[in-house]
Amino acid sequence: MNVIARLLKDESGNFGIMTAVILVPLVGAAGMAVDYGRALSMRTDLMGVADAAALGAISEGSPGYKAYMAMTKDGEVQIAEADGKALFLSQRSSASQSGDGPIDPNKSNGNGSGDAIAEMPLDVDIKVSRLNGMVTSTAAFTAQIPTTFMRILGQDSITISGAATATYGAQSKSYTDFYMLLDNTPSMGIAATSKEMQRMKALTGANGGRACAFACHLGWYGSDGKFNEDQNSTYIVARANNVKLRVDVVADAAAALINKIKTQISTTTSQYRVAAYSFGKFALEPGYRIDKISALTVDMNSASKATENVALMTTDHDWFNDNALTSFDTSLTAIGKEILGNGGTGSSAADPEKIVYFVTDGMQDSLKPGGACAGSWEGSKGRCHEPIDVKYCQALKDRNIKIAVLYTTYIPLDGDGTWDSYIKNVFASKISPALKQCASPSLFFEVGPDDDMEAAMVKLFVQASAGKASLRLTQ
Repeated sequence: MNVIARLLKDESGNFGIMTAVILVPLVGAAGMAVDYGRALSMRTDLMGVADAAALGAISEGSPGYKAYMAMTKDGEVQIAEADGKALFLSQRSSASQSGDGPIDPNKSNGNGSGDAIAEMPLDVDIKVSRLNGMVTSTAAFTAQIPTTFMRILGQDSITISGAATATYGAQSKSYTDFYMLLDNTPSMGIAATSKEMQRMKALTGANGGRACAFACHLGWYGSDGKFNEDQNSTYIVARANNVKLRVDVVADAAAALINKIKTQISTTTSQYRVAAYSFGKFALEPGYRIDKISALTVDMNSASKATENVALMTTDHDWFNDNALTSFDTSLTAIGKEILGNGGTGSSAADPEKIVYFVTDGMQDSLKPGGACAGSWEGSKGRCHEPIDVKYCQALKDRNIKIAVLYTTYIPLDGDGTWDSYIKNVFASKISPALKQCASPSLFFEVGPDDDMEAAMVKLFVQASAGKASLRLTQ
């Protein structure tokens, strides 16, 4: 018993025992600081890689840049996403090789974070999308950093994550004068959607008639100013059955756009002024013109009501003016005369940008006897079918006037002899490229018969009225 009592009273080895007991948490705590510090350093390196990938995916000259600049609708830019991921992985590899000596997951190569960057488990996600003319690129990552000292505590890795976001687009809106030029010529009388085209054909083909998707607005104005409708006009059928025509969609979308400018887009009452023109209420023989629907104004209510009333051009009878009723040469020259002075910087109401906002199906069909035709001649009176002549667009651009083009895809009728003989195999493929060349950079959109015209108009407006584009990190 005396031996046991003496043993219990002996304290000579307590320090060693206590040291052994507390050594594990002490080493673990110190190691935790080292491991977390190393993880933080690696995250900093990877954030630099993410910044480079987010910017590189949409920078000028990149595959992504070329892809989204060619887009006519908003959406995901998959080419840019793939390129951004490749950039991230290549930058990651470069970062890991920036030190000296072989890579060891648990050692530093002299750049502070080791790397283990090239070998660590890493998930990378790149998202690139275009919305209202603005392109956003986000590079996100999650990585598992192997620990050294924290393994004593049973933790083999630390999870780090981060994301970088870059944008390409306008930083601010400019003071802008918009001159809306709305094509209301007879070819815009086609039913607005595929479904409406079928319905129009069924209606006009009833009772043995010729099935036609076009609403031909035939009639004449008397000396009293009253319009006398030709009872053979398929326009009567369309109106009696509430068939939506492409010209109706253009008018409604233009009015809706102007309302949206007032309620959602404009930041000051004087930021935007709008004027509106059509190709004429009725066809002339001979000659072409534009009609002013609304003078340049900040009063969006009056401008909206005016554009709502744009209607399909009337013609006295079939083959009036040889059915050659659309002259872009005249309309672009005339709108140029309506615009006083050159386009400004947009920095103030006194120095506004000036933009022609041109909505058309892109088919010029005019009489040009003795002139040149870039498409096909038809008949003996000098009727010329051709795409737009970009020299008339350039005349406006030379005055620092931008041109925004909303192309409503030209839809030919089944069995249309003019299309089959003079357009289809001659220059049909040039209609859209010519309009794109006419438009200022990034200001060309195409909408098909089943696309959302109003949404397309808003997108093009936002793109056209934006300030100078820039590439920048936002997060």
